Amino acid sequence: MASPLIPAGTVLADRYEIEALLGEGGMSRVYVGRHLRIDRKVAIKVLAPEVAQDEKTVVRFLREARASSRIAHENVVAVTDFGELDSGLPFMVMEFLEGESLSETVVAEAPMPWTRVQPMLLQMLAALSAAHEKGVIHRDMKPANCFRLNRMGSLDFIKVFDFGIAKLRDDATGVTLTRQGAVVGTPDYMAPEQCRGKAVDLRADLYAVAVIAFEMLTGRVPFVGRRPTDIMHAHVYQEAPLMRDLLENLDAPAGVQGIVQRGMAKDPNDRFETAEAFAQAIIDDDTRAAPEKGAGLLAGLKRMFRR
Repeated sequence: MASPLIPAGTVLADRYEIEALLGEGGMSRVYVGRHLRIDRKVAIKVLAPEVAQDEKTVVRFLREARASSRIAHENVVAVTDFGELDSGLPFMVMEFLEGESLSETVVAEAPMPWTRVQPMLLQMLAALSAAHEKGVIHRDMKPANCFRLNRMGSLDFIKVFDFGIAKLRDDATGVTLTRQGAVVGTPDYMAPEQCRGKAVDLRADLYAVAVIAFEMLTGRVPFVGRRPTDIMHAHVYQEAPLMRDLLENLDAPAGVQGIVQRGMAKDPNDRFETAEAFAQAIIDDDTRAAPEKGAGLLAGLKRMFRR
């Protein structure tokens, strides 16, 4: 039986008032709340009681809070506080976002033109660059973990979130979350080494971004299968189809195909070495005029990566 929801009006840590349930999954529930002292709307993620007895689940929740809070970047969802309910359940407080998951956008609107895809990719890479600089590898980059909102003159402002299975360079919890050879991530977006349960570095995140680019431009992921293991096998052993073979009227400069192929190289050594290098390749191949809406955001991203 599911545990009862936290009633509206409940105050957490003497400063956060619960207003309504926003969503729930297997590990947690997310509520709309309000910071009473500064009258600001927030999102409050609470670990589900059903999984709170599992030490590894608790550590993953803590890891998400740690990973997100150490990355101060406009394209990463900010975690501003952490605490425990009277029952002992941990919760984290995040900035409240109004918009939709990028996965919803992809389902409804892909294939998309390059002039729209390019700034979204650059924002994902900016977020990952900031994460990697802090020793955080996301390991589960996918459209469902990117949020799209209206900000800075763009309807496609991207926020990356859900660092629940992130790898932290200085993790000192003492708890081993995955046994050697275990596979973590989402099969559609996993790098070959990740599919094989091998150690991953930042280049696994960049592989996932290349898959996202492929999906946004063509309307489908490069590898499909009846079972997750079929998809993982394809990531390891099959070459991705050319985007123009799937979509004759692909709306992207010719050079984008090569950029996406390099991002999805089977050998990590054949991919871009850093998020910045990936972003620079995208910028250098820019042969299209930016759309009027979001042009300022795109210009700012280009300046940032050219420093």
